[in-house]
Amino acid sequence: MITVRAVGVDDWATWRELRLAALADAPDAFGATLREWQDADEQRWRDRLAVGRNLVAEFDDKPAGMVSGFDNPDGTLELGTLWVTPDARGRGVGEALIDGLVDWAGERTVRLEVVTSNTHARDLYRRNGFVDEQQVGDRLTMVHAGPTARFLAELNADIWQPYRDAYAAGDTEAFLALHTPELIRAGGPGKTVQGFDEYAAASRTWRAEMDERGSRVAIEFRFTERITDGELASERGVYRLTATRADGDQKVFHGHFHTFARKIYGHWRIAVDYDNTDASPADFDAATDPDDFTAYLTR
Repeated sequence: MITVRAVGVDDWATWRELRLAALADAPDAFGATLREWQDADEQRWRDRLAVGRNLVAEFDDKPAGMVSGFDNPDGTLELGTLWVTPDARGRGVGEALIDGLVDWAGERTVRLEVVTSNTHARDLYRRNGFVDEQQVGDRLTMVHAGPTARFLAELNADIWQPYRDAYAAGDTEAFLALHTPELIRAGGPGKTVQGFDEYAAASRTWRAEMDERGSRVAIEFRFTERITDGELASERGVYRLTATRADGDQKVFHGHFHTFARKIYGHWRIAVDYDNTDASPADFDAATDPDDFTAYLTR
């Protein structure tokens, strides 16, 4: 279980433990260094916690992460000092800390700066609603774009990336697991309407035929519309499907798609799926990359 709480000057010992561990673990990620802080006395730690908004996360009742927010002169809030203990990574601690700070910020814009080579941190921030604002040298400024960006990042993580991965791996069961049991599937080359069972049977047959021929299939998506309230989503776009035969010969197909998805037990699943084969390569190129949320943000 993850809990996030604000800490003050009397929590200096807990903060010190986490901060020194962070500076030792990721010396290039912060403006401060371990050498600057390892011999700091109690008063210096208390003075530090008297500034800004400081949060600590606990995982299974143990300190597991930290984050700070600092007021900028322009009225925005600067996110800094985010760090999660190695044993708690991948468990939602970073997400919980970001949520806690963003919720506290209210209507204020939240910004941060990250080293461009820190791809893990950049991915974490993008999954949690931050978009790129400006890059200078090896420093990237990101800004929190409101809840829509996070919802779209969740859709990418729950549906669109696993969809691509399942196609590339030839894993029909993983692909089918991205859909609800009540799926309505329409369109396709046969211009049919199917429920989940019919669609699953057809998908398994098609994949078996491809495997028998030694063919591989890859699929990519780009978007023209993305609408979501965090529980339901409507997304339109263009797909590119590349089929590679055993002899290396390739065929590329393009089509439009329109899906409706809903969140079930915390994960997005496709409830309605329509596509056709009427798109062109130019249509695909003109649509937006899955990680480009700019055109779809409501804040």
